[in-house]
Amino acid sequence: MNWLRQKIEENRQFYKVLAIAICINLGLIGFYAALSASVKDITLTVNGKTAKHKTIRNSVNDMLRAWEVTLGNKDQVNVAGDAPLKDGDEIEIRTFTREEKTVEEETDFKEKTKYSSDMLEGERKITTRGVKGLDKVTYSITYLGGKTLEKKEIGRETIKKPVTRVWTEGTAVSYKGVKYSRKLTVSSTAYCLRGRTATGTTVHYGTIAVDPSVIPLGSYGYVPGYGEVHAEDTGGAIKGKIIDLWFPSNGQCRSWGRRTVDIYIK
Repeated sequence: MNWLRQKIEENRQFYKVLAIAICINLGLIGFYAALSASVKDITLTVNGKTAKHKTIRNSVNDMLRAWEVTLGNKDQVNVAGDAPLKDGDEIEIRTFTREEKTVEEETDFKEKTKYSSDMLEGERKITTRGVKGLDKVTYSITYLGGKTLEKKEIGRETIKKPVTRVWTEGTAVSYKGVKYSRKLTVSSTAYCLRGRTATGTTVHYGTIAVDPSVIPLGSYGYVPGYGEVHAEDTGGAIKGKIIDLWFPSNGQCRSWGRRTVDIYIK
């Protein structure tokens, strides 16, 4: 009968272990049930990239601490860090970053115009080709959420200087078969004072007073209705595009008066 007692004892031990196992499993089931109830499905977007996550954490701060993530003062979160997390929450985090970037950039060339009496009025051509320059530029760039917030130039070094494009325009004109270096439209007056001019010559028919910054003294030219002229004199009232034509009499001066004329300059 000893074997029977042994069998019964073995059965008792088996059922005891079975009972303990059942109790443990039931406890685990309860634990897993409680755990499942606390799991939250959230949508997390960081700098424009979105992913689904499951978490048992109760706030954004708790979740970030669990991930060993620390946000900076300028980083942004769309909810308060200590606000309770709920199932289905959509969390957006935008981080603030700064970097320095150095790039090479082309620089535009300038343009200028020169005038030549070797070309007829209306003619225009490029006599020096413009070439762009090259600079090395350093920028300080700040980003928020992966998007550029500010881009500020903090340094510039010229690698290659640009070359100015030069246009040459013709000023020469032809009047009655004679070629002149240019034509100006001016306001004209008349005077008949006798004596010496600003250049030391004696006034005569053909003497004109000019603004030397517009028509250089010594220039020869032609004024329709008057004839050939020579820039020999100046005057206090002769400023800009004004000429004063000399006549031998007051009557001729009054007859000429003030009129707008073209002057052809050699």
